[in-house]
Amino acid sequence: MGSLSVPKLPVVNLSKENLKPGASSWLGTSRKVREALEEFGCFVALYDEVSLELHNAIFSAAEELFNLPIEIKEKNVSEKPYYGYLGNNPLVPAIYEGMGVDYANTIEGTQNFTNLIWPEGNENFCKTVVSYSRLVSELEQMVKRMVFESYGVDKYYDSVLESSTYLLRIMKYRCPETNEKNLGCDVHTDKSFITVLHQNEVNGLEIRTKDGCWIGFDDPTPSSFIVLAGDAFLVG
Repeated sequence: MGSLSVPKLPVVNLSKENLKPGASSWLGTSRKVREALEEFGCFVALYDEVSLELHNAIFSAAEELFNLPIEIKEKNVSEKPYYGYLGNNPLVPAIYEGMGVDYANTIEGTQNFTNLIWPEGNENFCKTVVSYSRLVSELEQMVKRMVFESYGVDKYYDSVLESSTYLLRIMKYRCPETNEKNLGCDVHTDKSFITVLHQNEVNGLEIRTKDGCWIGFDDPTPSSFIVLAGDAFLVG
């Protein structure tokens, strides 16, 4: 008997070199993006605007951040749910730790976070985060524009873009102890329009398909990003 094939996430090349709004390549890619989101709710974006150097730098910055004492990390508080530090808390899985940098694609937002965590300053961290966040926010804007145009509601794109802000959420999953569950995050959907995930070799993400099958993404590269449609993109 043949074994059932496990579905794989669709891959869409979103490198900017040949993508210009209105061009045939743009229209064809927009169709692929829409079909992927309708079928899976997500896809793998190949996006080479983030260089290998910047890829390595952002994960190095994340490691530097999480290596800080817990009392320093707990300074990252926010009235917005899940925007501040999450960790060392019975309400979240024990192996999970996360921190949020609000307005991460702006100098002011990133500098505010940096000054909070490092009062003496950390120019390299600030520069890395804002450079990375700006490029990833451009990827999000590209996908959002493609979806709006594909559904014929592009007249609303500019107003949605103007009201958009960007949170960089940096997450870490440590290895579970013998008596701990290997669960880093409960089953959930995001409330935003679009979430962009960039993994390292930990491979913690799993996606549930329409038929209830769970599939992973186990081939991360520096230029591969997972683009997920959030609840705000659902069509009633």
